[in-house]
Amino acid sequence: MPPPSTLPVLGWKEHVILPEWDLALRAKLDTGARSSALHVTDLVEFGEHVDPSTGRLLPIVRFDVVLGTRRSPEHHEVEAPIVGHKRVRDTGARAETRPVVRSRILCGPLDVTADITLTDRSGMNFRMLLGRLTLEHRCVVDPGHGYLLTKPPRRRRR
Repeated sequence: MPPPSTLPVLGWKEHVILPEWDLALRAKLDTGARSSALHVTDLVEFGEHVDPSTGRLLPIVRFDVVLGTRRSPEHHEVEAPIVGHKRVRDTGARAETRPVVRSRILCGPLDVTADITLTDRSGMNFRMLLGRLTLEHRCVVDPGHGYLLTKPPRRRRR
């Protein structure tokens, strides 16, 4: 493990890119959460794929990621193979089983492929949460500052 002084310092909130899904959004870096989570709607499991590491048949999931504002939402449909299911406690300490997908996450100098649980984060301020399994040994989180190493992505002109 590299010493903390050599790790990049990120704020408690940063902008992230999920390049495989062509998504750019704000995320909360939450060292109190074990796993990363993404807010999705219209989650549907369909079809199957063979997991290359285990040879097991696993489902493929289709879901909608809503970005933008309440007034002008931008819907992004994503398909991804499920790599497993994880039992997670939500912010109200209620246990739920969530599907887990894997994606590349870019956040400033952080470039990692990580497991992401899919859930309904309605009512939360951030549509994505980066948990400590995604962050550990890769960065230091400064809880007193936000957006230390990232800027909002450029808006595409329509």
